[in-house]
Amino acid sequence: MEPNASSKEYIELKFSPHWNYISAARSFLQNFLAISTGDQTRADRIAMSASELLENAVKYSVNSETYMYVGVDHESRSVSITVTNESTPESIQALKAIFDKVTKGDPLEAYVSQMKEAATRSDGKSQLGLVRIRYEAGAELSMRIEQDTRVSITVEMK
Repeated sequence: MEPNASSKEYIELKFSPHWNYISAARSFLQNFLAISTGDQTRADRIAMSASELLENAVKYSVNSETYMYVGVDHESRSVSITVTNESTPESIQALKAIFDKVTKGDPLEAYVSQMKEAATRSDGKSQLGLVRIRYEAGAELSMRIEQDTRVSITVEMK
């Protein structure tokens, strides 16, 4: 049987929300996607997206497990990434505001606008992750919140 002969492939990862795991998860994902998609450039863009989501999950987690699901559908040539973690209601409200802002309008315009804002911030937070995913990876983003403390962000790339 040829590699990638099945229509769908996926991986699931679950780990403690620690910064040092993000690089390892990104490297693993780059390798998985390079094999699964056969396209190293695309694998790199998707892994960047996952890394950005994982950074947010670790940054705003309440020290519970972080989950990541990555699915590759060979028929539609789509890849989806979902990262889920527990957070505080306050952090989720802040995330909602950023999410609503960066997912509206033209991706390039949103990216440039967020970059300009990041350059003027004094708190050290760029808040570029989601808009970067949307623009650089050409992805669609969605967010789901459950029980006021569990947040999942999904990235879809065609």
